[in-house]
Amino acid sequence: MSVNAAGEIMGRFYEDFATGDIDAAISACAEDLAIVDPGMGLVHGRERFREYLETFKRAMPDAHAVIERTVESGEMVAVEGRFTGTHTGPLASDDGDVEPTGATVDLRFADVSRVQGGEIVAYHTYYDQLALLTQLGLMGQTA
Repeated sequence: MSVNAAGEIMGRFYEDFATGDIDAAISACAEDLAIVDPGMGLVHGRERFREYLETFKRAMPDAHAVIERTVESGEMVAVEGRFTGTHTGPLASDDGDVEPTGATVDLRFADVSRVQGGEIVAYHTYYDQLALLTQLGLMGQTA
């Protein structure tokens, strides 16, 4: 894999997510992709990742990642940025759908992914869950 190949694959992933083309976004993912998210823990599978991405796009159709920094080292790609969107659709939760609040989200995140053989085999995302819930208006504002 060329030096920039992993970063290019991840760049396309973020672009496809931004445009709402979830099929294209997950097409670069391995069938047994490992996903780590603060709210889900560790899960496996491309279809589970599809559900994860669709949950966010359903709740925030304008959601996208603002990439601020990318660092590549071989098959590893670290991305720092902001997840932005407006909560205009229902957000699936363990307790049922959360109705739209109309709130705007601007949430810092860091992703660390591994790309092997042209496929994303691991996607780990890190963000502040409390900040997300607060920005959505689902938690009280702190002083």
